[in-house]
Amino acid sequence: MIQDFEQIPAIAALINNKSTGEPAFTFPEVIDVIRLCTANQIAVLGVEIFLVKDNQYYASGCSTYDLQMKRKWPQPQISDWHEYVAENNALAKESVRSNPRGDEYVYVLTTASWREFCRVQEMREK
Repeated sequence: MIQDFEQIPAIAALINNKSTGEPAFTFPEVIDVIRLCTANQIAVLGVEIFLVKDNQYYASGCSTYDLQMKRKWPQPQISDWHEYVAENNALAKESVRSNPRGDEYVYVLTTASWREFCRVQEMREK
């Protein structure tokens, strides 16, 4: 399923072709992607880093700020969304800047627009 953030042309243009199905980004372009997500009100919920070798992903690290956010924002409302996005994405940028990797690595972002976030919440309730 194509995510809302993939529909943004400037983000789609930064997707690294090393990806094996998921949109992936190299450093430092991933910081531009996070900035574009913020501008388009898309929350970056997590960052995973993978070493890419022979078209295979090998886990190399992941963010931990998502646990911090879940405690502070157990159930964001539409009125909170702008602040929620700003805080998530600032932490995502900080996480990426703290973990710069070379061209043989890619960053995969877990993201959600408000629409996608609501859909996940509805599925959880079922």
